[in-house]
Amino acid sequence: MPALVDRSVMSTIKSRDTIMGEIMMKTGVSNMGEISDTALSSSKITKGLLICWLTDVCRLLNEGAIPLMEDAASNLTRLSELEEQNEKNQKTIIQLQSEVISKRDEEIKEMKESLQSAVQSTVETGMKSYASVVTKSCKNAFAPKRICSALQTVAENTERKKNVIIYGVEEKESEALSTVVEDILEEIDEKPVVRDCCRVGLKKADSIRPIKFTLRSQDLVYQVLRKAKGLRVKDGYQKVYLSPDRTVEERAAHRMKLLEKKQAAADKGSKDTGTV
Repeated sequence: MPALVDRSVMSTIKSRDTIMGEIMMKTGVSNMGEISDTALSSSKITKGLLICWLTDVCRLLNEGAIPLMEDAASNLTRLSELEEQNEKNQKTIIQLQSEVISKRDEEIKEMKESLQSAVQSTVETGMKSYASVVTKSCKNAFAPKRICSALQTVAENTERKKNVIIYGVEEKESEALSTVVEDILEEIDEKPVVRDCCRVGLKKADSIRPIKFTLRSQDLVYQVLRKAKGLRVKDGYQKVYLSPDRTVEERAAHRMKLLEKKQAAADKGSKDTGTV
């Protein structure tokens, strides 16, 4: 259909150009806009020519221009109908989407209410059972003395984590422990504020008591301990080493861990040398 319309349009344009070209040539004008009553009243334009041109123009209108205009009008009407139908379709789609969303929201709401009811029932049952067990078996767990003891243990462990222990520093009479500690820390490029410096344990002739000191925070303790390995390459400090302030149980566990590492290293050395 479009190809047929195109051919009709081209044929109409060609016929128009032929008729107008002949009129322009006979009237002596250079373009269609110059054709006027005066030009057509020239003595060169005979009545026969005018009748011929009029006939051609009527045929052109009847066979080409008018059918094309009718098709265009029909197409415009159809286009308007399609646009109206499209608008109706869009409204229908929007309405259907709203109905679907509304239905989905209702279903979700019902599911949530059902789930909440089931969860609430389960929680209430569980809480009753738990409350019964706690009431029967844990009356003594929250006794004031036990609570105080637990809090005290937590506080002691928190404060202990701010302590550092130094081993391998010989004892001297009238020693300034703060200065000794600060000198050691300077060897690893640390200058924190130290406090509560003291020797730990009973003084014995055949042993050197470690030094304990306190820093402001656990972060500072971690930083100092992390850099303490650097003392191994410092003159006069090869036998000095630092450790955290461990409890008796922690010291035993640490000692066991060191023994296991030592044994593992010995076993590996035996395998490497081929000995049993």
